[in-house]
Amino acid sequence: MPPDEPPGAPRPRPRPGRARRAAEPLAWWTALLAVYLALVSTISLTEITLGALTAAAGAAAAVAARRALLITGTTRAAGGADRPAAAGRLLPPLARLPAQIVADTARITLRGASGGDWTALACPPGPAGRGAATLLMSTSPGTYVGGTDPERALLRVHRLTGPSPFERSLRRAGLVGDPARPAGRHRAGPP
Repeated sequence: MPPDEPPGAPRPRPRPGRARRAAEPLAWWTALLAVYLALVSTISLTEITLGALTAAAGAAAAVAARRALLITGTTRAAGGADRPAAAGRLLPPLARLPAQIVADTARITLRGASGGDWTALACPPGPAGRGAATLLMSTSPGTYVGGTDPERALLRVHRLTGPSPFERSLRRAGLVGDPARPAGRHRAGPP
């Protein structure tokens, strides 16, 4: 362990090899192309070409989204240094996401999408945290991010109802928060 790191600090994970880094986008591309070809009525050279290009764009987006979700802000280490936050804190919000999508879709189907209000939410500093917060807040049909303020680490969010269970779960995970209190900064140990 280098002398400037506090004892007990997590060691950085080794970077995967070139073949392993290429396997993820290839797996996404293969799966997306297979789904595309399964959905078209007639498989032709045009459909294969279009499917391959569409699958490549989808694979790039999937890899970029996964990487953005892995580093979603910073945590305060014991010595006062900032380090990337653990992605594990996103598991509870992600578990709530399907139910939130169903609830928002049902609400919009039954009542329509009119109304709602704008609010500002704090997000983690840096492009990865801001991107993850934007992606997650815009996934459900009842909310979307209409703008960001990178200098102040704020998202401008439109939501049809008050804070949803999904948003509250993202608050507990530290991915979004009250604008007066920055999101994504957690202290190790008791406050």
